[in-house]
Amino acid sequence: MRTLRLCALIALGMALGYAFSEAADAPKETPKAKCCAQAEKDGKKCDHSCCEAAAKDGKKCEQCPKG
Repeated sequence: MRTLRLCALIALGMALGYAFSEAADAPKETPKAKCCAQAEKDGKKCDHSCCEAAAKDGKKCEQCPKG
């Protein structure tokens, strides 16, 4: 009976550890530059060259001098 309880506790611990590690590995959303957020709000794309270059790479412009 003790072996069964021990196995159940180990399995529970592993399941909880896996669940929390998946939550910690989730990518965090980086905030958009103000110019990009305003353009998106207006239903457009930001026309700044630095923002366009970042978008081509699948990234967000982090240091836009205009936004």
